[in-house]
Amino acid sequence: MSTRSRTLTITEDLVRAYSRRGNYHSDASEAARLGLPGLVAQGTQAMGPAYGLLLDEWGEAFLAEGEIDVRFVGIVLAGQTVAAEVELSAEAPGEASIEVVNTDSGRTAVVGTASVRRRPASRGRS
Repeated sequence: MSTRSRTLTITEDLVRAYSRRGNYHSDASEAARLGLPGLVAQGTQAMGPAYGLLLDEWGEAFLAEGEIDVRFVGIVLAGQTVAAEVELSAEAPGEASIEVVNTDSGRTAVVGTASVRRRPASRGRS
């Protein structure tokens, strides 16, 4: 098994740029109204560093034939940092497990798996 890792600090500006206006992702007063301690990053935004690692590893094949199955299990607030780990399976090439941890809280934010079906090499025509 081989592990890849990457971190990202999800700033308030990034949260607002990633989200539409007028909800708890982009509006502090709406977040407060819901009892949240601040702007909440969307799960897909917290997943971003892991997705980037998968693209680095599998490239175009992942875009064309990749699958992701994740669960968003923890909160990430604006200003917090996430650390993504992608474990590439040695026994099953093209399969990986994913974990993204909120390093500020120490809690897991995203867990799941990813896979890619590699296309067969093209055959020459006679």
